[in-house]
Amino acid sequence: MKRIAHQLISVCPFVAASLFVLIAGCQSGGPQADQNDTQVAAYLEYTLPSRIEIQRYLTKPVSHAGDGQAGGLEVILGAYDSTGDLTKLVGTFHFELETRRMSDRIGARVAFWPVEVHTPAAMQMYRDHLSRFYHFPLELEQKPLPPGQYLLRAWLILPTEPDQKRLYSEYEFTYDGSNVPTLSKS
Repeated sequence: MKRIAHQLISVCPFVAASLFVLIAGCQSGGPQADQNDTQVAAYLEYTLPSRIEIQRYLTKPVSHAGDGQAGGLEVILGAYDSTGDLTKLVGTFHFELETRRMSDRIGARVAFWPVEVHTPAAMQMYRDHLSRFYHFPLELEQKPLPPGQYLLRAWLILPTEPDQKRLYSEYEFTYDGSNVPTLSKS
């Protein structure tokens, strides 16, 4: 058997190389990498999100029903890698909206929304390919949003971190009770 393999390689190296590529390509799961490899660790450090940021000029109360009443929020969020570039992410978001009063350090919770981004379908649903920001239409259970001062908190729990690292962002805003635009993307 060995002799036949050596004869095949000597007669037709192209066939032998093709067989090697075919056999190597049959492994499932794509490229294999050792997670303890320093190059893999460096790659993950540079490409995974290192911070998230609520986009203050784009995040706003919106009408989900199209009636001008604030029935929820449209949250636009960026995920940035360690070099400051926008990047993709996988993880679980927690959004929390609470009231704010100037004299209070802790407000009362108005709403809480957990949002999972763990599948390609969820990525397509929440990520805008043109801007590369994430778009979260968050609907309130108790509508409409009353006028007042609010604090919106967002944190992302990354599944790749052994200690369940969390990235955090917050945004304070005032809503005066006026008509709001209709949710731009559903």
